Amino acid sequence: MGYILSLFAVCCLLNIPESVGQCTRIRSLLDDDSIRITSRSNDICILTGDSCCNKAVENKLLEKTKRILKNRVFLVLNQFYSKVDTDKNKKDALLTKIIKSSTLSQSKKIALNEKFSSYVTGVNTLTSADLEEIRSASAAGALATSLGVTLSATCLDMLYFDMETLRDAQLKYLGAILIMLRGYAIMTDLKIAATSQDLTEECYVGAVRGGLKEGVPDETALKFGGCNLCLDETATRQPCEKLCRNILSGCLKGHIQTREYLQHLTLYQIKLNSLVEQFSREATTALDNLKSEVKSKLRVDKDFYASCSNLKRGTEPTEKAAYSFGMEFNEDDARKTLSSDWLCQYVFSGISEVNCWNRSKVGEYRLNIYEFTDEGQRQNPEVPGNGPAINIDSAIASYKDYKVKVEELDQGRVTINGALPSSTPSFLLTLSLIAYLTLT
Repeated sequence: MGYILSLFAVCCLLNIPESVGQCTRIRSLLDDDSIRITSRSNDICILTGDSCCNKAVENKLLEKTKRILKNRVFLVLNQFYSKVDTDKNKKDALLTKIIKSSTLSQSKKIALNEKFSSYVTGVNTLTSADLEEIRSASAAGALATSLGVTLSATCLDMLYFDMETLRDAQLKYLGAILIMLRGYAIMTDLKIAATSQDLTEECYVGAVRGGLKEGVPDETALKFGGCNLCLDETATRQPCEKLCRNILSGCLKGHIQTREYLQHLTLYQIKLNSLVEQFSREATTALDNLKSEVKSKLRVDKDFYASCSNLKRGTEPTEKAAYSFGMEFNEDDARKTLSSDWLCQYVFSGISEVNCWNRSKVGEYRLNIYEFTDEGQRQNPEVPGNGPAINIDSAIASYKDYKVKVEELDQGRVTINGALPSSTPSFLLTLSLIAYLTLT
């Protein structure tokens, strides 16, 4: 209330008479033909003369704003997440392909798929044995598919050491996809936390006191409330851009940390996507080299030919179009999600720099634009008070663990966990991947 009264001195300078047109516009906005001119009695718009904007009408304006504003404020965030979901679905398909093309039994495929799903949601039940099994089975499945023939257990045994490079590449590829899907789950947790909380009453009052875009249907455009409807002079004026930015920054002040972590996650997801592509190429190269080795063995190794001659009779599949690793979103998309500057340009279009509605009259908005930081928003003149309480502690903890895993994968750190035997240098790298995937 103290903030509202602070505007009184400015607003008292306005003594603009009521007109039939004013009430007509208000009745149209609120779809209420019962609204009539009454003596001055209001709290939000703070008018000096008789008006249709009495306390009851002001409350209706506020409720109208509440129903519209929240959806508009989070429009860009929701559009960003539609892009995130598209890419997540692509990575889900890659994971499914690894499982389905492996030589595991159907029951084991189902069991591992459930464990992978749990890993993505933050519950890690994977064991080193699980990952060693899928590592071998996915390599065997890739080779069998590429040769167009089933590999017997005897042939797999005879190719055991030749397949080591492919097994390593397959596990790195799987690991990168799993960690990336985990990242998408954390991003979703942040979105849910951001959008499940209501905006503050100070935000809604600030929006009601703001400006109005003319000529656009109510449900599809910015409606900075309707106080300006109570002043005939402003009916055709656009809200000032700086006013818009201060109001929306104030409305989103509780989301400062959420946007920060959303941007961090986006950068790491972009890095992971590059690793997925890199490991995919490594697996393809390893598979091509292995196929060449198999064909060579069939020519020069009599024992191998005696046990695996059927490999010559396979029909290799026709070459499919290369998978596109391009992402649906980028860092700039993440930055724009909760940016008042971008929201005012893109969602709340129609703003002006001069000769605009500055919340008390038509003219220039002379107040400062405050940074989207905790300190900056404590000084916001349009939306005082604290933002909504948004608890993202769990998402932050998950992010820190996820970040470590991304950096380990990117830097090739060797962390051995457990006591599995190792017989070759490349197997040590495999164990490092098993370790970081099984750590929570």
